[in-house]
Amino acid sequence: MNLKKYISKNYLLNDFAVIFYLAIFKLLLHLLTNTIYNFHRDEFLYIEMGKHIDWGYVEVPPLIGIYSKIAGDLLGGSLFAYRFLPALSGAIIVLLTGLMVKEMGGKRYAQILAAVSVILSPLYLRTGTLFQPVPFDQLYWLLGAYLLIRILNRNETKMWILFGLVCGLGLLNKYTMLLFGFGVFIGLILSVQRKYFLSKKFWIAGGISLIIFLPNLIWQHQNDWVVFEFISALGSQQLVNFDPFGFVLTQVFFVWMAFPIALLGLYFFFFSKSGKNYRPLGWIYFSSFLILLFLSGKHYYLGPTYPMLLAGGAVMIQRWIEKKHRHWFKPAIVGLLIFFSLGIFPYGLPILPFPQLEKYVKYMADNYGLAEALRWEDGKLHRLPQDYADMTGWENQVAHVAKVYHNLPPEEQGKCVLWCSNYGGAGAVNYYRKKYDLPRAITLAGSFYTWGPGELPGEIVIALGFDKDDFGNWQNVDLATTIKHEYAREEKMPVWICRNPKKTLQELWPDWKRYRF
Repeated sequence: MNLKKYISKNYLLNDFAVIFYLAIFKLLLHLLTNTIYNFHRDEFLYIEMGKHIDWGYVEVPPLIGIYSKIAGDLLGGSLFAYRFLPALSGAIIVLLTGLMVKEMGGKRYAQILAAVSVILSPLYLRTGTLFQPVPFDQLYWLLGAYLLIRILNRNETKMWILFGLVCGLGLLNKYTMLLFGFGVFIGLILSVQRKYFLSKKFWIAGGISLIIFLPNLIWQHQNDWVVFEFISALGSQQLVNFDPFGFVLTQVFFVWMAFPIALLGLYFFFFSKSGKNYRPLGWIYFSSFLILLFLSGKHYYLGPTYPMLLAGGAVMIQRWIEKKHRHWFKPAIVGLLIFFSLGIFPYGLPILPFPQLEKYVKYMADNYGLAEALRWEDGKLHRLPQDYADMTGWENQVAHVAKVYHNLPPEEQGKCVLWCSNYGGAGAVNYYRKKYDLPRAITLAGSFYTWGPGELPGEIVIALGFDKDDFGNWQNVDLATTIKHEYAREEKMPVWICRNPKKTLQELWPDWKRYRF
């Protein structure tokens, strides 16, 4: 038997297998690191959504609630369980990146280069760690992009049906999927592929997307189109600090050493003869970039586009190497990519203890100009990346609240309501409540407001956060303790005990609607 010939044909060593192994590596990378830090503030909100399944929420469409239900009920509800789904999503993104390269004519080296670029990019390391709609948004964009390439490459118009299904599900996950749809529409108009507007299946795909998305539209109508109120609040509270230069600079940091490959991907789609067929992918990026820049969008909203660019760039690099017979470039490029990316792994993966992390990011900011990674939504530079500051102190906070609660007389415990100033605090209490024998917490923040104040009138309230002036409804307000977090966003959190209310929480709740954002 010719063993070499057998191995070369063996399915365990073909192109797909190699990309699959890289995807498994990506999955294992997250599974081994995703419990080092505590839950993120936003994760507590999404976990709570899994307990209130609906066709929509104040902040997001409904699918994250379904994912939360799956992780909570079927996978066990642990930190590892919730973060398994984004890790799996990240692995599939790596696989899809390799498949896109192959579909565009890229050989094994190009597939490996693109896949490794995605694995090493700080953005995808971060999003593959956190349970939130973002990694699933990236996945739906990439699924749509892969199907689009199949359509453009093979004229497989039947794929439009599946494309419509993916886009519809993507819209039920995150509204930014609209950017993808708009980019596809513009890309087809402005390219030789406009012929697909004459395809019946193209319009059927649009109808399928709309039908899938329709329940959320009905929910929005029934809830006074709260999404626009949320977007307005987001713009006035967070995006008001938008910096165009910071937006552009962050795009470079997101893919780090692979950014030149992404730029080559843009060139491939717009100016290369061999990439002309896939030009709509270039328009997806360019149109999304301009819209987000003009509307002051969050930096990571553009994240789903980079695997497309990296795929195109990898194809172009491989063809240049083969044309020039510079085959030694192949290991050199991958080696340099890995070498210069390992040094910034802590920005994407939560692997350093917080004291070491603080020293590390300060050193990188002072010596390598990476201060932008320390800029928060308030527009200011802080000592840790914002996501990491939101991933510490939660259980300690709940433990302090529990101590205050259990120091109350039994008759007051039965009347006590736990009220938090933000959804992170309320979600943390509700996640750890069984462990610490606590009642369910409430808050006015976002979707929590729609779930109401509960049944107790608020005769006794333990309030986490707030200023004393916020408690005009209670005649007796005492400071029970102050929780100190060395690295958390809220470094000091007062805990108040409020007694003798003038009105019940149920009476006040409708008037407090204006405070939910």
